[in-house]
Amino acid sequence: MILNPLVSVITPVYNREKYLVRCIESILSQTYENFEFIIVDDNSSDLTVNIIKDYISQDSRIKFLENDKNLGATLSFNRGLDICQGKYVARMDSDDISLSDRFKKQVEVFESWSDLEVLGAGAILINEGGNIIGKKQFPSDFKKIKNILKTGVPVFDPSVMMRASTLKEVNGFDNRLAPADDYHLWLTLFKKKKIISNIDEYLIKYRLHDSNLSKLASKEQLEKTFVAQKIYNSNFSTDEFFNQKNPIFLSSFEKLIISNWKGSETSIENSIKIIKEYFDSQEYKLKNNELKFLTLLKNLFKKKIFYFFWFFLKFLYVKFLK
Repeated sequence: MILNPLVSVITPVYNREKYLVRCIESILSQTYENFEFIIVDDNSSDLTVNIIKDYISQDSRIKFLENDKNLGATLSFNRGLDICQGKYVARMDSDDISLSDRFKKQVEVFESWSDLEVLGAGAILINEGGNIIGKKQFPSDFKKIKNILKTGVPVFDPSVMMRASTLKEVNGFDNRLAPADDYHLWLTLFKKKKIISNIDEYLIKYRLHDSNLSKLASKEQLEKTFVAQKIYNSNFSTDEFFNQKNPIFLSSFEKLIISNWKGSETSIENSIKIIKEYFDSQEYKLKNNELKFLTLLKNLFKKKIFYFFWFFLKFLYVKFLK
């Protein structure tokens, strides 16, 4: 057992027997060794617990927590946060893989940058079988991160290392915003003028499959994303926002997006439907909808659809000439 770990790795897990071995192996084989590995099982019904217990007997750095009932990934992570001892917290998802130098390189950056609070890294995208299907990198530049935060997350969550004191100060991830609690956290920290950055290297393998939370709960994630943006743009803390007497209001345009938007997989028909109703509803007059609209246009542009040009011209007309 590591008595004074510098890094606490926290991995919530639920029914991940298929991928868990690769995940655990990637952590235990890190070249940086001064860490504790907290695994929180969320009442799994497959062989997940058996796999974890096999590794406990092999490596004393592993701490194992079991939930009596299914709490979800957010509350499970926060359970790990409550007992962690490290100066830094490394997030690790149970279906992903950390490259062997991940912790070494992230710790080096933290130890040389005292104001840094959150540090992500690039991801090698893999499919269910572990085959490489692409790569993605988020920027390290402050202005670019600020711009990304207007519509989405500026880091790959399972690549993130965070300063533990800062994370505990805000009580970890907020379950009221799950499954967009990660986005809410980055917005909250950014509002508090905390520094978020990324290493310009690929340090994780990020697995894309049908049971990714972003696919299973895409509509709820979109809804909570809009709520997180409203909190960020308000003068309220998160608690004050939820304690308001008036219910949280989603615009008709936001509801339309929640019903029809599926990210890059959104069909041309659904994109056009959203945009047409956007103009019909007169909500193009609301400035806070412009970014959402331009995101839809970007999707049409990528698919080389003629409608992109028609709707873009209409947008420019109502914005500058009408």
